[in-house]
Amino acid sequence: MKPIAVNQLSDNFFETISKEWMLVTAGNKDAFNAMTANWGGIGFLWNKPVVYVFIRPERYTFGFMEKNDYFTLSFLGEENKSIHKI
Repeated sequence: MKPIAVNQLSDNFFETISKEWMLVTAGNKDAFNAMTANWGGIGFLWNKPVVYVFIRPERYTFGFMEKNDYFTLSFLGEENKSIHKI
């Protein structure tokens, strides 16, 4: 995987987020967690790019999201959809 600048995104995110798997990762170099998700959104708010995901408080990843300023979304694509079973 490689970082992609927001202005280089060209996917149909309605399709990508609803039908393909993505990983939400939060934490730091000492402690982190990733979970699969297929709900959220992407867009612009007050001329700034934004992305949002919803994580239930019961999920282990929720604590990492609350304690850290940043999180990562990784889109696996259809060819890697089974990777979440690891």
